[in-house]
Amino acid sequence: MTVEGVWNLKVNTPMGEQKPVLTLNVSGNECSGSFAGPRGTAQFSGGSVEGNNISFKAEVEAMGNKVTIECKATIDGDKISGELKTPMGSAQFSGERA
Repeated sequence: MTVEGVWNLKVNTPMGEQKPVLTLNVSGNECSGSFAGPRGTAQFSGGSVEGNNISFKAEVEAMGNKVTIECKATIDGDKISGELKTPMGSAQFSGERA
């Protein structure tokens, strides 16, 4: 099963559950795509793919500032889970293929 596709996420944050949409494109061992949430969409490139594991960084808008999020996730069939790291702390997430 490929990691490429559109993923509906559920992120547990201090401000409650957020539901961004992650779009992954894969070329070899690299991934790119977008991370879309209520405050807009952030494009990213230069991420990595190792089997069912992905990682990438994206710059997003948060509370009027641009912040970098780091994502590490594992994909198992049509399920995804992982962690988002931000300057404000870390958040666990899960989700499903759209």
